[in-house]
Amino acid sequence: MGNGVRHTLGAVGGVLATLLIAAGFLYNSIAAVAGVAILVGVLAGSRVSPLTSLLPGLAFAGLAGAALARTALGGDERLWYDLVPTEYLARYSALVHTWSLVIGCVLLAASVFPSRWRKSRPGPPPPPEEEETPGPPPLPKRIPLVTDPAARPAWRGRDGP
Repeated sequence: MGNGVRHTLGAVGGVLATLLIAAGFLYNSIAAVAGVAILVGVLAGSRVSPLTSLLPGLAFAGLAGAALARTALGGDERLWYDLVPTEYLARYSALVHTWSLVIGCVLLAASVFPSRWRKSRPGPPPPPEEEETPGPPPLPKRIPLVTDPAARPAWRGRDGP
């Protein structure tokens, strides 16, 4: 797979991952938070395109940065609260003021490694095929077992085994 296709799929995956992470925190159950943790771990540690972790990292770090800048400049903590439905306000506040910065930093840190931006290198080439070694020569035909003592060969003698 070429780099263009890999990064395009990574960008689509990054947008979907951003939505899934936000929905997982807004759903607010143990299973959803565990699913978000697994998703963040997969995004941070996989050999998928780094855009898959960069886009959610930028979104969550930007959200946390905007909330911190707004409170540092003397504004209230209600960042874009009028855009969020009222039943999600407490969960949105927890996401913006606690988890957003952590998730954003983890995903951004996972995206900066140069090895994730390069195409994965194929393994070493397989060793060349060796010529087949010939098998052992065929065995001679088996001498039939003679049970009649009179028909024994002279070299074995008549009394021997």
